[in-house]
Amino acid sequence: MLGKVVKGGMAIEIELVVGFISIIITVVASTASLAYWLGKKFTAIDYRFKLLEGRISRFENIFVQFNELLLTFLYQRNVLGDVEASNLKAVLRALLPPSRSKYYTKEVYEKLVKLLDKDVKEYTMEDVEAFNEIADLIEKEGEEASDKKLIDYAYKLRLFALVVKVVIVYPKLRKLAESSRLVKELTN
Repeated sequence: MLGKVVKGGMAIEIELVVGFISIIITVVASTASLAYWLGKKFTAIDYRFKLLEGRISRFENIFVQFNELLLTFLYQRNVLGDVEASNLKAVLRALLPPSRSKYYTKEVYEKLVKLLDKDVKEYTMEDVEAFNEIADLIEKEGEEASDKKLIDYAYKLRLFALVVKVVIVYPKLRKLAESSRLVKELTN
C-alpha cells in the first residue's frame, strides 16, 4: 500500500487518486480519438454531399433543357402559342399565394402581380429572369415554412417563365435577327 496523505484533516488514499487520474486520462484520450475519427467521417460525408449536389445540379439543368426543347417542339407544331401562354398566366394569377415574411415579401408579391398583369405579348427576357428569381424566393420561403403549396407554385411559375421564353421572347429575337440580317444584305 502506498499510504495515506492527510490534507485538511481528511485522509485520501493515493491509490484512489492515481486510479481516478488514470480513468480521466483514458476518457480524455478516448474522447479525443473519437472526435478525430468523427471529424474525418464528417469531412468524407461533406465531400460526398458536394458531389451529389453537383450531380443534382446537372440533372436539374438537363431537365430544364429537355423541357425547353419539348416546349419549342410544341410551339413549332402550333400546339403551344400566345393563347395557351395567356391561359397559363390566368391560372397563375388565380392561384397566386399571399405574401409571406422572409423571402416572399409583400414587395416581391407586388412585383409578381405587376408582371402577371402585363400583356403576354409584351414580355421580355428580363421578365423571364424576374419570374425565375421570384420563383426561387417563393420556393425558398416554401422550404423554410414547409409549405408544399408555395413550392408547387414556384414550379408552375418557372414553367410559365419557360413558356414565355419559348412562345414570346424567342420569336421576337428570331425576328430581330432576321431583320438585322436583311438590313446587312441591303446595305452591302
